Amino acid sequence: MKKLFLIIPAVIAASAVMAQSEEDALRFSQTYQQGTARSAAMGGAFGALGGDLSVLSTNPAGMSVYKDGEFSITPCFGNITSTSNLNGFEKEDSKFNFKMGNIGFVSSYHNGNENGFSGFALGMTFNRLNDFSANTLVDGRNDVSSHLDFWTDRSQGLHTDDLNDYADFRAYDCFLMDVTDSATWTYTNLHHQGNRATYGQYQKLVQTVKGGINSWDFAISGVYAEKIYFGASLGIQTVNYKNHSTFSEEDRNNVPGIGYDYYDFEEEQETRGTGINLKAGIIYKPLNYLRVGAAIHTPTLYSLTDKYRTHMYAKLDNEDEVYDSYPDMSNYEYRLYTPSKAILSAAFIVPNYGLISVDYEYVDYKHARFETNDEDNYDFYGENQAMKDKFKATKNIRVGVEGLAGQISLRAGYAMYGNPYKSVVDDIQRQIISGGVGFRGESFYIDLTGTYHIYKTDRYLYEGNNPTAYKLDNKHLYIMATFGVKF
Repeated sequence: MKKLFLIIPAVIAASAVMAQSEEDALRFSQTYQQGTARSAAMGGAFGALGGDLSVLSTNPAGMSVYKDGEFSITPCFGNITSTSNLNGFEKEDSKFNFKMGNIGFVSSYHNGNENGFSGFALGMTFNRLNDFSANTLVDGRNDVSSHLDFWTDRSQGLHTDDLNDYADFRAYDCFLMDVTDSATWTYTNLHHQGNRATYGQYQKLVQTVKGGINSWDFAISGVYAEKIYFGASLGIQTVNYKNHSTFSEEDRNNVPGIGYDYYDFEEEQETRGTGINLKAGIIYKPLNYLRVGAAIHTPTLYSLTDKYRTHMYAKLDNEDEVYDSYPDMSNYEYRLYTPSKAILSAAFIVPNYGLISVDYEYVDYKHARFETNDEDNYDFYGENQAMKDKFKATKNIRVGVEGLAGQISLRAGYAMYGNPYKSVVDDIQRQIISGGVGFRGESFYIDLTGTYHIYKTDRYLYEGNNPTAYKLDNKHLYIMATFGVKF
């Protein structure tokens, strides 16, 4: 199957495709706070404890637990490993990075009044809420379908001038698809030559992801009668997400009936933006050894900008020329509302010996939604409906323990973040196991922590009637150290 070279229009309209999807909304809504080393070592279960700079991003009431001023900084080193399995073919890739987990300060005033207003605290902190960094390699043989099938099926009935989706148009541009009936605009592709479909090509995905979610929180809190702690914070969150992926199909074994040697489909997505939210919380200390807390986070309103680019190369059978569907970049500006959060907490404290703390967090991801800017006509109906259909509420549990031996602290934690998908097949439940040690001096402290994130995902290389699924086994190891001074 060959076709005459066509004059390809130089510009594809920016409205051709919206790069945003329900998966983007989920990605920018999920948070797994790294914060300080002490908080991370205890699974992030600080909602009822306070006295740690990470609480400005969870329950700001805990800031008024401070009796003195404090400044801390937490560098973090990560090693992210992903192992893929496509039709029995396993591949592993990893990525090392350095990030800042936390930096901030708090200034506190206490008068010791046990019958009235006891004091207040002001604070500002930077906390890292999510790390997107990952390298993924998928490589294996497919005997039943091709990405070209999905693009071809999606193009049926459309005039060639209406192939405005970047992938569909580029497959046609590189002669991987052809029109078999211009009256009905019926298409076929190079796997369907003759009366049957021929497969056996190797499929490969190389993906590099960078970025994360950070939060700057500005908080004020107070304490009444040394028993009721209350506070609120204004959160300014930033998103930085970069995804570069190349999907390839290659006829490595020269299978008769496959009409190409190889093709590469390259995608780049960069999302940047800023969001704002409010957090409010309370902690009640009915007994010296018991604290209970509650906090609520409003939805985060993000203003986001996407840059999206695609590019395709193809080499057909018995041809020397490599066809190149030249790249095109488009920008999209839109808004995202993430779901609100509710957190209930409890902590049992034995002075001079240690403590145990538990957080329960509720997030309903089906309430996330996109909104377009006023000047755009795109309404995101399909994406918003997909979120309602696919996502559900999660119940996230965080547990932490700390034992004291003089100035030395030993800590351990566990966190489980539930599956946000209604479908069990799409299960991406995440577990975090953590542990650490700390030293407290009169005017300074040092904490060292390791956290281990474990989660498995089932993903698709492409959609369609015969989608190709692959499995990812993800393991993230983070080592962080907090250096703090009191004043």
